[in-house]
Amino acid sequence: MNSTQGYIQVFLSQPNWNVLTWGVAFLAVVVSTFLKFPLSGTKKTIIPAKSKLYGQPVQSIKPTAVDPSFQWNKDPPLKSYPFKDAVYKLTMGIKTLEVQDWLLIEPTYLNRIENKSKIVHNCHEDYPKDKDTRSSSLFVTDEAIPAIREFYDIVMQYMCDKYPMYFKKVGNQYHNGITDKCYPVDNSTVEAITLEEYLVENIEEDFIILLKDPTREHEIDGTEYFFKGGVFAFAAGFDPKDRFNKPLSFVHHPIPGYPEKLKMSMNRFFNRLQPGQFVTRSNFSMQTHPKFYVDDANKGHNLPEGYVQEPLRIEELDFEKQVHYRSERQCLTKLPKSGAMVFTIRTYLLPLAEVKREGREVCDRLIGAIRGLPEDISQYKRADEWGPAVIEYLSVP
Repeated sequence: MNSTQGYIQVFLSQPNWNVLTWGVAFLAVVVSTFLKFPLSGTKKTIIPAKSKLYGQPVQSIKPTAVDPSFQWNKDPPLKSYPFKDAVYKLTMGIKTLEVQDWLLIEPTYLNRIENKSKIVHNCHEDYPKDKDTRSSSLFVTDEAIPAIREFYDIVMQYMCDKYPMYFKKVGNQYHNGITDKCYPVDNSTVEAITLEEYLVENIEEDFIILLKDPTREHEIDGTEYFFKGGVFAFAAGFDPKDRFNKPLSFVHHPIPGYPEKLKMSMNRFFNRLQPGQFVTRSNFSMQTHPKFYVDDANKGHNLPEGYVQEPLRIEELDFEKQVHYRSERQCLTKLPKSGAMVFTIRTYLLPLAEVKREGREVCDRLIGAIRGLPEDISQYKRADEWGPAVIEYLSVP
């Protein structure tokens, strides 16, 4: 096995990182050279060396139409199982992404946009009535408004191009045939936060707008990209509001080992990615509840100092309704007009029982990935709590 293959194996064993922390995955660009490796259920993709990625011609953000036989509620969804039976090491990996594969419509479409809409409007039944999830999921700064407008235009046209049987431009409006709702083609007079609400109603993905801020270059990490706007309704273990308008190093700081090993390479990658280039990675984790927005659980940093994570008892867990497998399909691109970096984050959340039904090979890989977590990462992901029970459950035929 050559060294690059070793890096790829390590990447596939990674646990679930915070969604904004996925940017740390980009160091693999430095060590990757034309190897092909698949995410389960996806096509193999060539990972170019750094110089070749930066030298690629910029893609037009215009997909081709899907096959006319496509049915959004019947075609099977992507299987996002990016784990491997291997010892975890703090390294990173990305894949180049064709523009055609960026935004997806899958059978979860209506369910996800309904859940997201309830979260951003403070009316989701999973949260107390006095919990303000809206302020923790919709974000706008003045400097991000041009990028939000640009992103809205790109997304709505993308959906019309890729899914013409469901999205059409009718006069001065876009029509979503799945929800039977209409949205303006000209967004110049629409408030940015309203455009974000419109995007919630049309795509499953969260999205994060990142920009440089010349007025803050004198601050610590002030030359980095800052989280300046977007929709972050499916946070997986932290309150996005705490990281809003902060540099990337701040949003990454809970990751054990990030400042020493990953910070410099991640920032270098962000500074060199060109408009129209797309890269992607995926992650995985577990949670013992079905919630999409989670700001007070899932991660060890939410626990009191000195708290000892005790293993959960398998007989007290419901793997059909309670214990869930969670994976995020994270994509990054740079907008051509505003120059903003944009993360899109697609969340897969399904009962662990569904993963088990995939068969022995998937179960064994997942067991190996959990066992391969070092102690600091295991505690960070709270795997010391759910890990033993999940391993026991997956081990039984």
